[in-house]
Amino acid sequence: MSTAFGGGIATAAPKVAPPPAGCGLDSDSGKTDPRFTLWDDVKGETGVKPFKPGNLDVVTPAAKYQPDKKHPKRYAIRLGGDHPGHGDDYLLVPTNRIKGIECSYLWDGSQLNLWYSAWAEAQKWVTKVPAKPLAIGVNSAEARGKDQLHIHLAVANPATVSALKAIKNPQRNLDKWTTTNVNLPVNDPHKTKTSAQFRVVKYTGSLPNLFRVLHKQLPKGEAMYTQSIAVIDAGTPNTYYVLNSTPNLPGQSPAHGTGLADYVYGWGV
Repeated sequence: MSTAFGGGIATAAPKVAPPPAGCGLDSDSGKTDPRFTLWDDVKGETGVKPFKPGNLDVVTPAAKYQPDKKHPKRYAIRLGGDHPGHGDDYLLVPTNRIKGIECSYLWDGSQLNLWYSAWAEAQKWVTKVPAKPLAIGVNSAEARGKDQLHIHLAVANPATVSALKAIKNPQRNLDKWTTTNVNLPVNDPHKTKTSAQFRVVKYTGSLPNLFRVLHKQLPKGEAMYTQSIAVIDAGTPNTYYVLNSTPNLPGQSPAHGTGLADYVYGWGV
């Protein structure tokens, strides 16, 4: 005996596993939460023009960079809103749902190496200023304003750069990143903080997936959602200062760490 449409016994559609906690839902919308508007801005972009308003470019990296060649990942380049009109304030935003630094997609091998991409894009988009080297970074969940991952493409605060260059015998092994603790001057637009503690490595090589590097060695008791990461050009080819901080990173009072990577940018200086 057959079914009415001759299709045999009907089977239920396979269940799709929900995204991990901290990654967000495709159905999230700025209509219900203003922190999701950046997700609205990039959702559904395929790299085919015309792009959604505000997206300056939508990039599909070459197959050799894709973790899954059958389902390529993309990102959009947008203007930021922190230093408008100065050419040093852009964003790289993945076009798949990634809420922020706390999303496990960023270290489980399913995503592009967004740090490598962000550095390449910063060199294309950010206006060059001799006293302010290129800087890219991401804020903690607690310090950011929008809940779709965005890496800032910016320039560095000159005072921060000078202090980085003054470090004697800097750590160069990225596997020992979280063993370091350095006090650096910061550019605080509210003028409430003059310095903060950072973990610093002077790294030479192709930029790895820093989300994965940090997650692998995160000290006991620390969570990814509290972390900030920044990268600053060290002034020699293929060499970078790689910074990480979190609010509980200890320092000599009143200095302590921060979840705000924006402190190391040269906006308004």
